[in-house]
Amino acid sequence: MQNTAKTSRFLIDFSFERELADSGIAVSRSKLLQLAVMSPLAYAASSRQVFNGLAKRLIQLAEHFFGLRDIDSLREVSLVLQTLPIAEAQIIGQYYRALAIRRNGDINESLPLLEAVGDGAPMAYRARALQTLGAIYHTQGRVDEALRFYPEARRAASPENGCDLLTTLLVDQEIACIKSEMGDHRGALADYEKLSPLVQMVSRQNPLYFYFYHNELAVEFAELGRLDEAEAACEIAINSPFAPAYPEWSETRDEINAKRQSASSSVVAFNHVPEADQLEQTEPERQRVPVRVTASHRVGFKKDAVQRARVLVAPSRAIVLPGIIESILNWMCKRIGSRAPPTLS
Repeated sequence: MQNTAKTSRFLIDFSFERELADSGIAVSRSKLLQLAVMSPLAYAASSRQVFNGLAKRLIQLAEHFFGLRDIDSLREVSLVLQTLPIAEAQIIGQYYRALAIRRNGDINESLPLLEAVGDGAPMAYRARALQTLGAIYHTQGRVDEALRFYPEARRAASPENGCDLLTTLLVDQEIACIKSEMGDHRGALADYEKLSPLVQMVSRQNPLYFYFYHNELAVEFAELGRLDEAEAACEIAINSPFAPAYPEWSETRDEINAKRQSASSSVVAFNHVPEADQLEQTEPERQRVPVRVTASHRVGFKKDAVQRARVLVAPSRAIVLPGIIESILNWMCKRIGSRAPPTLS
């Protein structure tokens, strides 16, 4: 009890501004975050409970930054995860680091990291790494390779192996996307519509995927000429709190509008034919206006997100790293105690 009180006082009194002022050394945001986490914990050290709880908090932050496409913050949080003295946290940190690297376009550098996670991470992250590998190959046009990874990801995400609903959703959406790319828009739409109950479950914890899913619906409705339904689905995506980070959703709306205008022009032209015999002429095929297909967890995302989610969490870019530091330290101060250590799984 005395040690716990001493640790708590240390955490409360810890001042990064004082330390930085005394040192006179400029440090990176990544170094600052590592100092914030590791310095006090070095004194608190024997409590696995603290490290487990901290790892969970950092994982939540990594997901938050990933959803906002804040790659610098994602990378920094991933590096801190990799410094924790917990093997599971280290390999999960490697997964998020791979996502950050991939988002920066360094595909070749991210692949071996993802493969290592796919071999040795906790089952949920093994499933996500395999799905991400498949999504990368899918984006590269290597569909056969992608289809090799998707079943493996699905097995790793199955109820027998931990029941990771997010990975299951992403894999099924990727497969529907492949159908769409092959021209089977009816089949793709049917697959997406079957996923609605799963989307509802996943979006309670991960609202982002609800909006990805609606963008996918908008794409397929538009390809089938069901423009009213396409617009309704697209509006849900672009009015979401995540939309500023995903400009491609607005591009989907623009392309739906282009299809509507093109269809309207065709109707006007048909209704104003000057000569009756021109009706017998064959109208040249109108060039299709492609609707953009976006990916979410292809690199961790695919294009994803009917029916409004019941729980919506509006993310905010107001969370900056000094705020993260304060949040983590406040959280740790409240949780250092005599409870049994939680698990990362």
